Amino acid sequence: MQEDKTNELVEMMFKVSRLMKEEMSYTNNLIHLSILQIQTLIFLSQNKKVSMGDIAGYFRIELSSATSLLNKLCDQGLVQRHEDKEDRRLVMITLTDKGKTLLKQAISHRRIKLEKMLSYLSQREKSELLNILKTLNNRLQRQDEK
Repeated sequence: MQEDKTNELVEMMFKVSRLMKEEMSYTNNLIHLSILQIQTLIFLSQNKKVSMGDIAGYFRIELSSATSLLNKLCDQGLVQRHEDKEDRRLVMITLTDKGKTLLKQAISHRRIKLEKMLSYLSQREKSELLNILKTLNNRLQRQDEK
């Protein structure tokens, strides 16, 4: 019986995750951003010095995948690459003004979408979900530190 609930829960988590990914992507008249691209812009906005290796490490992706991800953002004029002043072998990544502006719009868009999704829940359900997510977050963070 316990295994049946676990299987059902895993399946439901995948379904909800897929639907949230679709719902959370950001599109304006000129640009479509995936969740990973938005998360990359957020990461860049929160960190002063960011290299390709930092991005690959943070998202736990291969360096080639990080390069591909950044190429798309560079092509759209949202980020720029430049040499590190202290070590010219390092390529550093920063947000452009266009990237900062678009990030603000995307965060606002994401918040509105999330608030709409959460509006389907009662206050009690929101509290329960918050407690469950906090518990999962704490346990996963502790596991990650090992």
